Amino acid sequence: MPQQKIAANSLSPITLLQIVPSLAGSGLARATLDTAQAVIAAGGRAIVASPGGAMLPDLLRLRATHIDLPEWGSPLWSRLSLPARLASSLRHSDVSVIQSRSPVAGWVAGSLSRRLRVKWVSTLHRPFGAASFMERRAERRQLQADAVIAVSDHVARDVPERSPDAADRLYTIPPGINLDRFDPAQVRADRVVQLAGDLRVPDGSHVVLCPARFDRDRGQKRLVEAIKRLGRENVFCLLLGSTGAPTVFEKEAEQAITAAKLQGRVQIGPYVEDMPAAYMLADVVVAIGGKVQGVSRPLLEAQAMGRPVVAEDGGGAAEAFLPGATGWLATPGDAAALAGALDTALSLSPQRRGELAAAAQNHVRGRYGLTVTNQQLLELFQLVTA
Repeated sequence: MPQQKIAANSLSPITLLQIVPSLAGSGLARATLDTAQAVIAAGGRAIVASPGGAMLPDLLRLRATHIDLPEWGSPLWSRLSLPARLASSLRHSDVSVIQSRSPVAGWVAGSLSRRLRVKWVSTLHRPFGAASFMERRAERRQLQADAVIAVSDHVARDVPERSPDAADRLYTIPPGINLDRFDPAQVRADRVVQLAGDLRVPDGSHVVLCPARFDRDRGQKRLVEAIKRLGRENVFCLLLGSTGAPTVFEKEAEQAITAAKLQGRVQIGPYVEDMPAAYMLADVVVAIGGKVQGVSRPLLEAQAMGRPVVAEDGGGAAEAFLPGATGWLATPGDAAALAGALDTALSLSPQRRGELAAAAQNHVRGRYGLTVTNQQLLELFQLVTA
């Protein structure tokens, strides 16, 4: 689709303020840290305002500054008071540009940018689809930013229909992958063995890995049904993403596993810090969610590790790989189709797996390397602040 081109030029250091809903272990939190690191490496300063989360220590190790915010679930009056409170605390920080990473964060960023008289960039991490009036209003408000970043073409296609004026301020910049970290050659065997023990992976099993949070149904229950339909006793499915006390949906997923009589073959596991080792355990990595997915960082990371991937068609995850060459697509919402795609991936010959691994790594290195995407972001910030 037509979109603005980002012209390379000499970059000046900036002070970037990112407003995010959480620094819990997620793709959004990882993108926040990657952007902060890029700004700091370019000689600038990175500030993140968030309610915190598991990745806060990693952010602070980058020498970024963190400003504590209340949880997004707090009362509306608290959200409305945030711009004034942030403006007061940031008055002497010389913020150059603000980046928001969710609808509510965009609501705060828009007001704050006017108070500080700086530019605002909103990043759309998922397609529009809010249920309530206030949520839909917050989604639309993101399109009032000085620049709008879509993380995939799937997300970008929605923008001109909702705000034709925003099309001239629209940029598609996918997430970047740290190819030094996600490199099979850098993962020692003892890390994989240790993780397999920690996660109680049965010896000799073919591992289907699905990393996804349990804050809501992201397709995990459909994957449970697909594993049942697959009917292969030697398959072990890991649903990684549990964080502390079980959520309402996590309990529902556990019930689905029990109802399908898949205890011992499908297991919910915790958020894993050493994801490179987790991918090395996997025979196939799955992303489900169809049209509601903006992008799938796990599918990109898995391909960087040379792993076959499976996703449902119609969403941003489908853009992350080459169907038939580095992975397979399934019909959205169809557990039987998902089982068929998994069966194909699990039945690859050693030679075919080797060919797929090389193609997958080349695909990610060519388009999704962190160096490339960080440069695009820095150039956009430069363009906006010029």
